[in-house]
Amino acid sequence: MSTLTQTLPDKIWPGRGTACLISGYAANESLLQGIRVQADGLLSSSTLLQLAAAQIDDCCTTISPRSCLLSGFTTLVKFLPVKQTKELKVEVRADFKANQSEIIDQSTIKLMYENPVSEAGIPGCNVVICMACWEPDEEHLKRQIESIKAQTLRSWHCIINDDASSDETWGRYREIIGDDSRFSLFRNENNLGFYRNFEVALSRVPENVDYVAMVDQDDDWYPEKLATTVAAFDEDTMLVYCDMRIIDEKGTIISETYWSGRKNNYRDADVLFLANTVTGAASVFRRNLMVDILPFPQAVGEVFHDHWIACVARCRGKLGYVDQALYDYYQYGNSVIGRCDFEARGMGQRAMDIAANVKYLGKAGKFKSWLLHKRLTALNVFHHEYLRLYLFAEILKIRLPNMQKDTEQGLRMFSVGWSAIFHLLRAHVRIIFRKETTDDAEIRLAAALFMFKLDRIYGRLFAGRIVKRHCRSLKN
Repeated sequence: MSTLTQTLPDKIWPGRGTACLISGYAANESLLQGIRVQADGLLSSSTLLQLAAAQIDDCCTTISPRSCLLSGFTTLVKFLPVKQTKELKVEVRADFKANQSEIIDQSTIKLMYENPVSEAGIPGCNVVICMACWEPDEEHLKRQIESIKAQTLRSWHCIINDDASSDETWGRYREIIGDDSRFSLFRNENNLGFYRNFEVALSRVPENVDYVAMVDQDDDWYPEKLATTVAAFDEDTMLVYCDMRIIDEKGTIISETYWSGRKNNYRDADVLFLANTVTGAASVFRRNLMVDILPFPQAVGEVFHDHWIACVARCRGKLGYVDQALYDYYQYGNSVIGRCDFEARGMGQRAMDIAANVKYLGKAGKFKSWLLHKRLTALNVFHHEYLRLYLFAEILKIRLPNMQKDTEQGLRMFSVGWSAIFHLLRAHVRIIFRKETTDDAEIRLAAALFMFKLDRIYGRLFAGRIVKRHCRSLKN
């Protein structure tokens, strides 16, 4: 049976172009060769095949174990800009080795010309601050609102976008803001999560402003935060971010800087792509970046809005950094997004980590269990981390064909071809030499891509043995 497990959305605003991933299974007696997504020439696709391990039980009754085991797919679908809103009939078709094809799915999607979120009516100002909220603590929200009101840069407006909080919380917003016209308050009909909620908030920013800032619902800005970050821009700077103090829920200072262990890097594109150093609430970016930022990419794994925005800004130009704490970042036990800190690892520590795995080589059973665990971990990284960065890279190439040269080279790490492994390993050597900190993300991603490809090869060569062993265990 053929089906889609990850379908296309009903409505898509492509902006300057976007892409998304669809997944499913195409079971046939012949081996799956590719997936085509057709809709009046506006869509194109390239195919990734994967082991359909989730349906391996079905392979017990199939004629061809290999075609069954390799029937899973994930396909990239590209959407080009449109000049008017239109409905398209989309057909997803599977092509098989024996010159056969099969329609997996037929649907109708609406491609929208304009941003579906209406712009807020905001009088002339220099900076728009976007706050994405959901069920904020009253005292914490008051503290943040008051710190915004105290900014020395006065030409700002704040958009608060609530993510379908309770009616009680909605009323609390109005009590805290009162009749202050510098704040605009909006409410989502349904809960979207912090990632999409920030997207909606940014979508409300009008075109006639110069800069956009993001803010959390529970921090404390210093009065000079906006003025200092805006002053750090030059003609080539696309985004500026600052340092912060880390405060616990009792108000105790944990660290005077965000960079107590991790090294700050905003120049090396490879490091930024692999391990983001830009915190959303610490940053201000140019309003004209919005045409490349929106819409956000499809959410794959644990995706963060500030990483996407930083990648877009770095592809367009340079990033700036203010080496000064300009706000207090409150780290609560139940924070949705916490501080990410890790230190650079020297060669000695790396050697010790490798030696720690030697104990698994002693007994065959222990080694096999360890190997299976590593395989599952690597494949999980591929599907939830590597594919997210692959999608980022493909959308960036669509929207920014004339991006910075070093960022274009950096995106070669996410091509899903064998060459991507080489580029990831090369980045690893540079990162070690420069003593950068990525928590070895490049090694984790290279291992994930290698295991994905190795799994496919193993499935092609030994599908009969894999299925026979699995089906025998089910009978027992």
